[in-house]
Amino acid sequence: TIPCKEPVSVLICARNEQDCIFQTIRNVAQQNYDGRIEILCVDNASSDGTYSEICRAIRLLSSPLRSIRLLLCNTPGKAHALNAGLANVQTRYFITVDADTSLDKNAICRIMQRIASSGAACVAGNLLVKDAVTLTQKMQIYDYLISIAAVKRFQGSYASTLVAQGAFSAYETRAVRGVGGWRQCAGEDIVLTYMLLRQGRCSLYEPQAIGYTAVPETIRALGKQRARWARGMFDGLRAVAPWGQASFYSGYLESVNISIILLDLAYVFGFLAGIVMLILGFNWLVGWMTLLTLPAFFICAASVYQFQRRLPGITIRHSLSGFIGFVLVFQTIQSISSLCGYLQAVLSRRLNWK
Repeated sequence: TIPCKEPVSVLICARNEQDCIFQTIRNVAQQNYDGRIEILCVDNASSDGTYSEICRAIRLLSSPLRSIRLLLCNTPGKAHALNAGLANVQTRYFITVDADTSLDKNAICRIMQRIASSGAACVAGNLLVKDAVTLTQKMQIYDYLISIAAVKRFQGSYASTLVAQGAFSAYETRAVRGVGGWRQCAGEDIVLTYMLLRQGRCSLYEPQAIGYTAVPETIRALGKQRARWARGMFDGLRAVAPWGQASFYSGYLESVNISIILLDLAYVFGFLAGIVMLILGFNWLVGWMTLLTLPAFFICAASVYQFQRRLPGITIRHSLSGFIGFVLVFQTIQSISSLCGYLQAVLSRRLNWK
């Protein structure tokens, strides 16, 4: 383990985040990290009190090892804000943190240890659900803990984590500048990761660098988020085709994303349609024996959950209703929303930004 003394910049881009931006800055400023942290807060044309809250953080939280700067980006769009912050980074590495993401007190130390010792271009942190009040949020506890974390762990074992998510990831500054920073699209973090992989650089995952992010409260909001993620996958495929990747593993794992489109189609128009037909008395697509996949999935999800929750430093608010909902209905929401996102991408529908 290397000492945690490498100076690092943290980019926090905010647009109308007055309710959480101060707490996010304070959370970064109070990290257990021996090195200097420069917090670059980019106000992306906010119309609320975000600017004032950042100024308050500068007054109350600045210290010799924790400098805080306010940057203005008047062009709406997260990629624009991120690039404005990147232009002001003066350290070898930087970290992106969403304005609604809270980090474990050792998160920066652990993600910096990983990127500095590995020589990777980027390292994705381990995101979990911050607060879970509604059933929709409780289901996402297990989506992040089981599905997303498991995929990133698998991809990272081949140095090809396909998404170093903007909500919490570390990057080598020179590498990001070398590919031109972020592009304005639905999946700006996906495109950036693909472009870094195309340069032959490693993209890793650090499960012990833990961040807690705010998640959609309603089914409608969740559907919009997952449709945007699906559009982001298309953005990545357009930017760098699987056969354009530098390593076999990166290209193969990216090509797997294409099969996900087919799986979503099969799930919605095969499995779900078959269940409805079965209830109506037509077992043309699905028979009663097919329903045995549900207990099999339940056992699989429970085993992965038991493994993931043992990671040191993880704090999880368990929910039986959330776990049952995740097993029974979450994939339906995910697949239908993704199909909507694929269709929007094919039709080149205009992206509505926050």
